[in-house]
Amino acid sequence: MNTMNTQDIEYYLDCCDPKAIRFDGLDEAVIGVDHGGQLCYLHSKMVDIFMSRDGMTDIEAMEWIDFNVIGTNAGVGFTVVFDD
Repeated sequence: MNTMNTQDIEYYLDCCDPKAIRFDGLDEAVIGVDHGGQLCYLHSKMVDIFMSRDGMTDIEAMEWIDFNVIGTNAGVGFTVVFDD
């Protein structure tokens, strides 16, 4: 799956749901926009980002995503696509 570039993400955020959440540092994990105008983040790519950028293990990255990404705003305003 291809990720979107920063310009694409900003365009969708400007034109779609004003409550859509853009996570700082996770633009490379964005793969598109869902039917409700929310950014879609690829789970495996988020794991890769946290592992390479922050030196986490895969388990640490998945736990971080569970609590600090998916847990954000009670999971509203974004979509996580699980592909692992």
